[in-house]
Parts: sequence; C-alpha cells; structure tokens
Amino acid sequence: MSSFKANKNLKADARESLLGNLTTAVAAIFFYTLSTMLLSEMIAGFNTKSLLISLLFSLVVFFVINTCANMLRIGLSCIFLKLQFRQKAKVSDLFYAFRNNSDAAVTISAFIAALELLCMMPYILFASFASGHNVPAYTAITIFLIGAGFLGTIAIRIRYAICTYLFLDFPDYNAGELIRGGTKLINGHLSRLFGLYISFIPLYVLSLISLGVASLWVSSYTHAAEAAFYKDLMANTAF
Repeated sequence: MSSFKANKNLKADARESLLGNLTTAVAAIFFYTLSTMLLSEMIAGFNTKSLLISLLFSLVVFFVINTCANMLRIGLSCIFLKLQFRQKAKVSDLFYAFRNNSDAAVTISAFIAALELLCMMPYILFASFASGHNVPAYTAITIFLIGAGFLGTIAIRIRYAICTYLFLDFPDYNAGELIRGGTKLINGHLSRLFGLYISFIPLYVLSLISLGVASLWVSSYTHAAEAAFYKDLMANTAF
C-alpha cells in the first residue's frame, strides 16, 4: 500500500533542499516577481476612450500576462525540482520553458491562463463598465468579484499544479497528454496539496512585518514544498 508523506515531512524535505541553495531560490522568486510586474506595467499604459476596445484590450492583456507568467512558473518548477533531487540549479532556469519544448509549454500555459481569465472575467467586465462611476455599492461588488476570482484561480492552480512538473519529466509528451495526466494524478490528492498551501499562510502573514521582503523566502519555501509533494506523489503513483 502506498504511503504518502505528511505535510510536515514534505516541508522538512523542502527545507533540506534549500540548504546551501537559498540564494538561488530567492533570486529566482525575485526575478519571477519582477518580470511579471514589469510586464504588467509595460502594457498597463494603454488608454482609449472606447469602452469596448478598452475591455477587449484588458482581456487580451490579462491572458498574455498570465500565459507568460505560467511559462515562468514552469521555470520555477524546474529550479525547485532540481534542488529537490540535489541537482545544481541556476536562476537562468527560470526561462527553461522558453528554450525547451516551447510549443507544449505555451499550450499548457495558455490553457491555464484561459481558465484563470474565465475566473476573473466577471470582475474585468464589471470594472470596465463601472469605471468612472463613484457608487458606494460598486466597491462592495468589486471586492466580492475580486475575491471570487482569486479563489477560482487558486482552485485552478491546485488542479493543474502537477502539469508543470510533468512537462519537465516527460518532454516527449504533448500538452494534452500532460494536462490530462496531471489532472488524473492529482485526483484524490487535491485536499493534501491545498492543506500544504494553507499551512504557509501564517508565514506569509508574518512576512508583512518585514514589509514583504521575507515573502521571498516564504515563496521559496512554498515552491520547494510543492516540488517535494510532486516527488512524493510520483514515487507512489504510476504515470
């Protein structure tokens, strides 16, 4: 009978993998965050008086940014999976998906980005039509739609978290096979992965004391634990 590790053991594996590699891990998280922020700022300057064009542009921008961010997340998975197996990782591995089997990487990233867009669509639509109207009720609706969209994207992240790692381990598989395989593998383990993510919330809250600087370490710790989860899953499950 397969025996999967408890979250505390996965986190112990994560800490061990970061020993002597924390600089690389934190630098990768920093450049990932910086890259996505810069991409958002570069495109956010677009402005038009046409509501329809602005709406369409917002949807395209959200999709493009998230697709690129998801490709960078594959790079993060590459870095932390290497560390989990005690292999040498480099910050440049962050761009792994842009250099290796990029067609499959783009397809997987775009697929997940499209699902995330569906989650945030109600907020984007409402924000576009409510723009310029200072109505108190709109604020409450906006907060609700942002929260609902955020929870939806979290659910998608958990559902397809394994796909990025399978992309690294099975380069000969196409995007469809990796997506289907990832969702099949995670079935029965969604609550375990969700519980692992939730366990890091206190650390993220504490990182606010450092004005967010410590969140780079917490994010590294989280990604390392996710890689440990994948390693443990594959050690006990056939793909």
